Amino acid sequence: MKERRITKKTKITKETKCPNYFVCFVFFVFFVILGSAQTSNKERDRIYLQQQFTKNFRDIQLLGQGLLREHESKKLTPKRLRNDSRSINKCAKTLRTLMALGDMASKTEVNKKIESAHDYDQSIRRLSKLIRDFANNPIHQSSKVFNTDLAERAQTDLLAIIDLSKLIEGKARSYRNIPGSGI
Repeated sequence: MKERRITKKTKITKETKCPNYFVCFVFFVFFVILGSAQTSNKERDRIYLQQQFTKNFRDIQLLGQGLLREHESKKLTPKRLRNDSRSINKCAKTLRTLMALGDMASKTEVNKKIESAHDYDQSIRRLSKLIRDFANNPIHQSSKVFNTDLAERAQTDLLAIIDLSKLIEGKARSYRNIPGSGI
């Protein structure tokens, strides 16, 4: 195909090629629009993830407080213990994913023997304390300074919450709140 120069005398037909700057302009406009759409998608995703973090952060605290309150008032049932433990576990896993701090957690041992009313009492209180410690970790207070020790502590707390809530959920069927036991 021969190249033709466009001059004042050239008649514009369907076969006439547009100058390169027009094509460049069209592509430029297309990429600007595409780029702004991607930016708004990123912003929307960031807001969604922030809302998910806030929801799970609030829910895990409310579930932990409610679990301890029900246990102390002797109104906690095995079904409620299992369901709340499962919900705490899901919230903790979601928070751990959303925090995206890598694999900083150090594994803590969880008492795997939960057989007596005293063992249940200790496990429920420990789970509630872990949730409180995680929620009150200063890393959640300031986003301007990143302290790796606090981040590691938050990750370790979350890992312990995940392990202990899973254990309690599995043993919840045999939970009995013994009246008059002082627990």
